[in-house]
Order: sequence, then structure tokens, then C-alpha cells
Amino acid sequence: MKRILFFLSVLLFSHSAVKAQDSTRTGLLYGYNNAYYLTAPLGWVMDNENGKEEGLTAVFYPKGSTWAEGETVMYTTFTNYDTTKKETVMDVIKGDSIDYKAHSPQLQVRKQTDIAIGKKKKAMVYSYSATDIYEEVAYIPEKKGVVMIIMSSRNKNGCINNHKSFEALVRSYKFLTDQVNIKVGE
Repeated sequence: MKRILFFLSVLLFSHSAVKAQDSTRTGLLYGYNNAYYLTAPLGWVMDNENGKEEGLTAVFYPKGSTWAEGETVMYTTFTNYDTTKKETVMDVIKGDSIDYKAHSPQLQVRKQTDIAIGKKKKAMVYSYSATDIYEEVAYIPEKKGVVMIIMSSRNKNGCINNHKSFEALVRSYKFLTDQVNIKVGE
């Protein structure tokens, strides 16, 4: 019973934490098998409304910009492992690379420097670039899936100029639990 009350309080808090985007830059984001905190970098907005139709947990963009019009934006999502295949974070990264290349055959995939999250965790970072794609993706493996934090820009300089903000967002990551048994939208 205590466990149920704990998760109910987490879910109630998470709803108010993300909704309180005007007064705080930190939100508790959750979905099936995941609940984690992120803090928007200084000068950026955390928004949990504008990415919903695209299945995104939260989106981030510079103050004075918008999700739809921003030159450079960031977002986060979670992918559950396919347990029938004993999937790993490397399988998710390989799958993403294949998907990106299917849309843009000239795509270049490059392993970037990992980003340390605290003392014991790291995010594996890959860049995906072509004439129409400029993204950096931080893959953070958890027990039941992978948290992804993505920076996407309309041009190459957008990723270069905003890399410190991307690192700040990734470093703010704090995983809470994988014991969330609801699907977003329920």
C-alpha cells in the first residue's frame, strides 16, 4: 500500500512539476517504465505541451523562440527495450542510425565525446548530419530502456553554437524509477 501511495504522489507531483514551467525550469517527466527529471538550460524553456502530438515527453527551445519556429531545439523521449530480442542501448543506437539513413542516404553518423552525468553514469552521444539533418543525440541506458535527449538544428552552426546548452540539459538528468506502469495519455 505504501508503494502505491508513493507512486501516486510521484505522478501527482510530476504533473504539477512539468506544468509549472513558468516558475521553474525543472520537470519530472514520465511514461511507461520511466520517470526522470530534466532542467532546462539557462535561457531555455521547458514545454510539455507542444511535442505531445509527436509523442515527445518534453521539448526545449530558447526563450523568445518557439518549438515550431526555433532554429535549434531540444527534446526528450524514452524507448523501451525489446525484451524478446534482449535489446541493448547499442541496438537502439544502431536502429536509429539505420532509420536516419533511410531518410537521408548521405547521412554521416559520428560518435562524439560521452557526457558525464554525476559520478557513475554517462550519456553516449552521436551526431547525425546531412544537408537536411543536424542532430546530436545523447543515449542514456536504463534497465528497461533508453532515455534520449536530442538537439536538432536547421543548420550545422546551430548545433555547434548550442552545444553547451545541450550538455547542460544532459547533465541535469536524474532518473527516478522504472516502476511507472501507465502509458502517457491514460
